[in-house]
Amino acid sequence: MELLASFDVTLVHGFIVTFMALNFTPGPAVLKVVGDSITNGIGKTHASMAGVFDANLVYALLAAGGMSALLLSFPVLFAMVKWIGAAYLLYLAYGFYKMAFSASLSTAREQKPASALKLFLTSFAMQGANPKSVLSFGAMLPVFAGEGDGMALRMMALALFNTALEYPALLFYACIGTRVSKFAASARSRAVMNVCAGTALAGAACMISKSTLKTQ
Repeated sequence: MELLASFDVTLVHGFIVTFMALNFTPGPAVLKVVGDSITNGIGKTHASMAGVFDANLVYALLAAGGMSALLLSFPVLFAMVKWIGAAYLLYLAYGFYKMAFSASLSTAREQKPASALKLFLTSFAMQGANPKSVLSFGAMLPVFAGEGDGMALRMMALALFNTALEYPALLFYACIGTRVSKFAASARSRAVMNVCAGTALAGAACMISKSTLKTQ
């Protein structure tokens, strides 16, 4: 009860509006979830969402401990995170393009969905190398938590609350990806879906590469 009483109602309202807008705006996490849902279905894509949520909570912990300020204070560190994230997403996109254009029709038909663990780890790594997370949790979360005693606890509470706000957004986009994949009955259409998934990841890489500390 003391924790709840320590929140500024105006700041909480601002947090909800701001982060709901960010969550529903297509970004790297959304495109990753869309790509995963196209090729793996909505059930396994929940593992991908979990990877995004866990990476966000790691950044929230770093922000609560003041460590995320390092990335915001040193542009070189921020740039390293940015380019590592972009390169990783391009690597994942290359895998989908390779399956679409290099495999035979028979192997395309026998293509197996990725494991839930792989989806979790790839999403965790992608979101962990996403500068948007650094900016959202490193720069914005402390503002909405307010100053004074218990600030770190309020930051973590808001980060957990954001998981509840972000889940409907990612689920919405995952449903779109799954809906699209239902049209992929033939080997050729599966190849087209792989191209779509790869393009979504490449788009996420492009978004990350354009991130700057001036975003906020």
